[in-house]
Amino acid sequence: MDLLMGNATLWPLLLAFPVLPALLQCVLLPLCPESPRYLLINCKEESKARSILVMLRGTDEVSEDMQEMKEESQQMMREKKVTIPELFRSPLYRQPIFVAIMMQLSQQLSGINAVFYYSTGIFERAGVTLPVYATIGAGVVNTAFTLVSLFVVERVGRRPLHLTGLMGMAVSAVFLTVAMALLDQLKWMSYVSIGAIFSFVAFFEIGPGPIPWFIVAELFSQGPRPAAIAVAGFSNWSANFLVGMSFPYVEQLCGPYVFIIFTILLLGFFTFTYFKVPETKGRSFDEITAGFRKSAGPSAGKYSAPEEFNSLRGDDPDL
Repeated sequence: MDLLMGNATLWPLLLAFPVLPALLQCVLLPLCPESPRYLLINCKEESKARSILVMLRGTDEVSEDMQEMKEESQQMMREKKVTIPELFRSPLYRQPIFVAIMMQLSQQLSGINAVFYYSTGIFERAGVTLPVYATIGAGVVNTAFTLVSLFVVERVGRRPLHLTGLMGMAVSAVFLTVAMALLDQLKWMSYVSIGAIFSFVAFFEIGPGPIPWFIVAELFSQGPRPAAIAVAGFSNWSANFLVGMSFPYVEQLCGPYVFIIFTILLLGFFTFTYFKVPETKGRSFDEITAGFRKSAGPSAGKYSAPEEFNSLRGDDPDL
């Protein structure tokens, strides 16, 4: 980057560069359609919601989606906003919020930001001649596989992609560890390390990158959703901070074997996802909730969604 803006004279321009895509987003934002769910549920504009949904789906067959949103709107009339403490006290929400938190942790404790924050240094220690260009390459891979995930997530489903991403990252971390450990004996291992990091980033964007963010909205209905998203976001950024601040010190202690820690964590999250995370694609909130009650056993079976909502709304006659 010294050849571009990474020097004493031009670094302020480099720091200000992100304002350009931000301005582009501001210019293009008015061209984006309003959310069909918002139009139907909040604004009661059914025809407009349908027309936008047809445009987004690319088909006139949106009756099922419209019916689902109408049912959600009716349910919202019986459901009050849920606070963060209620998420953990209520048997109805306890399992979903635990899944949401673990999904966020699986994203940040995967080690992805250790790669993004310190990729140039990692490439330098791996013997790459021009590490900055390898870092740029990792960014290109990140962007490309984000687009891939967009096209396949609705076809394959959330759970399979997340499992694939976690296992792919774990395998990539093993290859990266081996490459960095053998670099002194085999110089060509620097190329293996580049490939392993590119693979690590690609598998991240296939599953653990996008899925934890939108699966929270699919696990919770409108009442508990704001509180659940707040808890999930706090968990994500707390883990992000932990990894970003601790990785340099952990790397000093572990050397080339630092990514073994992330490998163990990734395998743990893979196991958790396999046994505990439901598939949300094409399923309603009631179906997902019923699955959680079933997996929780008889103690949770006595709670049903309407009963739980009634217990939360209290004596308010407007709910």
